[in-house]
Amino acid sequence: MPSITVRDEDRNKPLCYDPERDMFITLDDILSGREMIIRPDSLSRDDRKRLVIRRQQTGPDYTVQSISGPPMTRDDVIEAILRDDEFGRMTVEAEISYLKDFLAGISPKLTTPPGSSGDGH
Repeated sequence: MPSITVRDEDRNKPLCYDPERDMFITLDDILSGREMIIRPDSLSRDDRKRLVIRRQQTGPDYTVQSISGPPMTRDDVIEAILRDDEFGRMTVEAEISYLKDFLAGISPKLTTPPGSSGDGH
């Protein structure tokens, strides 16, 4: 079992989304072997947005502020993603980049079941 540190408030945030089953996949699902990694770059644009929105909805509320904009709550960020405005697109891009890096970091530590391609899908 790999040693991975995740903050408690992030533990339930999904790392992957399976559009075929309309299912969000957490770290515990992956580490337990119940689910495989589905690479974020294999998802459609809408499915990436769906994954990022679910990640925003999971955990405590927060406030962020860009250099040139007003403070935004979690709900404001979700609205920006749904509107597909510049801040929403940047949020999706940043989250997907983080997920790609995180999943790439844990992938080598996972054992691949016999007969599996190990590509996560």
